[in-house]
Amino acid sequence: MFILCLKSSHEMGMGHVFRMINLRRALRDRGCDAVVVMLETYRPAMEWLERAGVAPVLVSTEASGQPGWEDELALRFGATVWVNDRLDTDADHATKIKELGLHLVTFDDFGGGAAHSDVNIAALADIRGEVPQGSRVLVGLKYLVLDLEIAKHRRKRTESNSWVVSLGGTDTYGMSVVVTRWLSRRRQAATLILGPGFDHVAELEKEMPDEFVIKRSVPSLAVEFAEHDLAITGGGITAFEAAAAGLPTITFASEKWEVSHCLYLQEIGCSIFGGEHSDMQANILSEPLDIESMSVAALRSVDVKGADRVCNTLLELLH
Repeated sequence: MFILCLKSSHEMGMGHVFRMINLRRALRDRGCDAVVVMLETYRPAMEWLERAGVAPVLVSTEASGQPGWEDELALRFGATVWVNDRLDTDADHATKIKELGLHLVTFDDFGGGAAHSDVNIAALADIRGEVPQGSRVLVGLKYLVLDLEIAKHRRKRTESNSWVVSLGGTDTYGMSVVVTRWLSRRRQAATLILGPGFDHVAELEKEMPDEFVIKRSVPSLAVEFAEHDLAITGGGITAFEAAAAGLPTITFASEKWEVSHCLYLQEIGCSIFGGEHSDMQANILSEPLDIESMSVAALRSVDVKGADRVCNTLLELLH
């Protein structure tokens, strides 16, 4: 039994939730049981888990601050591997998991607990210039846990007729509003996909032209991306999902740590970087793009086998 322990909030975004849904699906495809444990209650995350057919075990902030909360869960589910996807964990928590006789796996963890992990998966750490700790560290794009459905829709693009905008599960800074305004002025139609945590509806409605299509909390971003030739995204996992599908991107960074992602994707030739949320460059939308070469670069650089590679590593712990 695997315990997948995650945390999500408006500030943290929804990436942790999507990743654990993808990992759980991959584990279950291998015949492995996995229970999702949710620390704190973030409504958009809860709704998305429910739509994915996941009934998480909820642990309140107060409860997770008390000693022994891990013991009860490990005993209840007969866990053998504990997976954390909640960023910086502390050494006390990691030590407790190890004392319980469980293997400890963590994602993108740079807290004091990371050094105690059996496996620390930090696929993008080298791009960000970070050095993760752990008994075994998995770094590189080949360990990105992406939606397995992308594999069905990988294809080369050759033109830029159809545009899609998807700026994250929460779009904390309302970049969708800015991009919509720019596209409207250019008379460029687009499909705008809003995440489950999007809170800028009133601002967006003031800018929304008739030719735009708005979709919210779509069941599958992979299916939506399959219909388009160019995507405008943030610098998080969505940009890499687009690349895996062969979909060229224009990216804008929501957070400082996304800048290195955007620059990397631009360097490998599948994306153009338009600046951070506080300094978005409108002129980037008017630059000529070689869609075919960008699409080829995307398909060459990012594959969809990361979930399988991570699953293989986790299953090795059981033996």
